[in-house]
Amino acid sequence: MSISIQFLGAAGCVTGSQFLVTAGDRRVLVDCGMFQGSPEEVARNRMPFAFEADGLDALLLTHAHLDHCGRAPALVRAGFGGPIHATHATVDLAEIVLRDSAKLQVEFTERWNRRQARKAEAESEATVEETDDETLPERIRSAAPEGRTDTREPLYDERDVESTVSQMRGCDYGTEVQVAEGFTAVFHDAGHILGSAIIELRVTDRAEMRTIVFSGDLGRDESPILRDPTPIAHADHVVVESTYGNREHAPHDEAIEELVTAITEVASDEGVLLVPAFAIGRTQEVIWVLDHLVREERIPRIPLYLDSPMASRATSVYHEHPETYDDETAALLRSGDSPLEYPGQQFTDSVEESKAIRYAKRPIMVVAASGMLTGGRIMHHLKDFLPDPKCTLLFIGYQGEGTLGRHLQDGGKTARIDGQEIDVRCRVRVISGFSAHADQHELEAWLAHFAADAKPKTIFIVHGDPDAAEAFAGRIRSDLGMEAHIPKHRETVSLV
Repeated sequence: MSISIQFLGAAGCVTGSQFLVTAGDRRVLVDCGMFQGSPEEVARNRMPFAFEADGLDALLLTHAHLDHCGRAPALVRAGFGGPIHATHATVDLAEIVLRDSAKLQVEFTERWNRRQARKAEAESEATVEETDDETLPERIRSAAPEGRTDTREPLYDERDVESTVSQMRGCDYGTEVQVAEGFTAVFHDAGHILGSAIIELRVTDRAEMRTIVFSGDLGRDESPILRDPTPIAHADHVVVESTYGNREHAPHDEAIEELVTAITEVASDEGVLLVPAFAIGRTQEVIWVLDHLVREERIPRIPLYLDSPMASRATSVYHEHPETYDDETAALLRSGDSPLEYPGQQFTDSVEESKAIRYAKRPIMVVAASGMLTGGRIMHHLKDFLPDPKCTLLFIGYQGEGTLGRHLQDGGKTARIDGQEIDVRCRVRVISGFSAHADQHELEAWLAHFAADAKPKTIFIVHGDPDAAEAFAGRIRSDLGMEAHIPKHRETVSLV
């Protein structure tokens, strides 16, 4: 028997989800996500895949966040032509995410190549100044920058996304899907974002069978809009996230009170509430909460700018998949009400409209991507509002190590944006209760569902910074009496 799993991403870090399951000569990949965060992490996206892409039988996606699906078009570009299985909602959202990412990949590459060309030209001019050879300038001009070989191709482009989308196969929750010979997958609701899934993968090799459960990203109990994560009771091995494996979120009611305080404060100062949020998941939840608070007259009705075209398109997809909603949200929709719309909300389609927000009559609220301040429209809002004491920067989601978001969340007094040093004079607040990830207690409670008389042989701890993974592994061993292992990047484990 030879069933194994190789940890090719989200091992020792939060992002870059990628797990290769092998049984004999058959191979199935679970997730193909981008590394995000510091420049060193992002650079890992250009590493070659650890396997031959054209020899892969299938790809399974837990959900549509970029760190779980973002390298799928690169995999297709590298030669993968097999099926990509995901829930129907994930297929719809992933298309939006990947098309947006492809545009960014092309833009990033063009900027990088232009910088390299300017650098080459500057180096050539410096060399010319240092030499007396009158024939050298023409030789240098003819060789640079066109003659240089250190230019890049985009990681992928829209044509690769078209191919990727054509290979996607949507499925329902709870339905068995034969994804390859000897591989059967069942997608269970993870409650993280629309369409997010826990993948139960049954792998057969000769007469032996192993069940591996991949948690993906687990949502929180009693979060708005979506159902709670599905409890699962049996598995031979579990691969579980640990993003918040070393901490507990504030209670949801407490988070609501903190949000009310922040909004009231900004309203009183006639300032700006700037909320960095992921376009899929957090943006829709924030709208849901704000809509409720206005209805209950707990906050003044302040104009809301949703500065993310992707969030606008994603919200439309949310409307198309009511089968994923919890009972409360479903009841509101049946009554003809939409909890996914804030009264008078304004979507900004163009960059010009986005930049014009700085002139809007205050007070205002602005929800913009990206969630960890790694790029996107929020960057010019930061330049406008960070120096203003009447403004509040409100973090409601995870901030990766090495990101500007983590720097400001940890109390940074300046921020370097587009080569400019910006003083931070605004208020910086953090509300953990709106996180889309289960905290330590909720992760442990989900694992506790596995039957006491049939505990998994191994719990693999992934999707966590080292301190979070270590802390959660300790809790699993001490509280649940289960074997916990923190895999290293590219480590292969035989599943016995």
